[in-house]
Amino acid sequence: MRRSAAGTTSIETSNNIFNEVLCRSMADLNILMTETPQGRYPYAGIPWYSTTFGRDGIITALQMLWIDPRIARGVLKRLAFYQAKSWIHSPMRSPGKILHEIARRRDGGVREVPFAQYYWQR
Repeated sequence: MRRSAAGTTSIETSNNIFNEVLCRSMADLNILMTETPQGRYPYAGIPWYSTTFGRDGIITALQMLWIDPRIARGVLKRLAFYQAKSWIHSPMRSPGKILHEIARRRDGGVREVPFAQYYWQR
């Protein structure tokens, strides 16, 4: 926890209760942070549906930019990596679209099929 907080902005106010809220919020966000090949990314739905959500990642990165810009770096790299480059399998996946989510699907509740990628609709 200390290693991941190194280099981030620390905030302290004169209100002890507010300080505890801030501390707890940062701890909660750290729990959601996941190391990916592209960098740290705030996964949503932990523990049952732990995956990349495009819009949630962007919102988190934007709100945390002034505290820890490394989050934005990881989010932008991951979303750029999964940005649609062609019209594969679906008209929703057209060149330039940003990932909406990576979701696991189950086949009859027996075995998992590979991750499916969904892209934002206009």
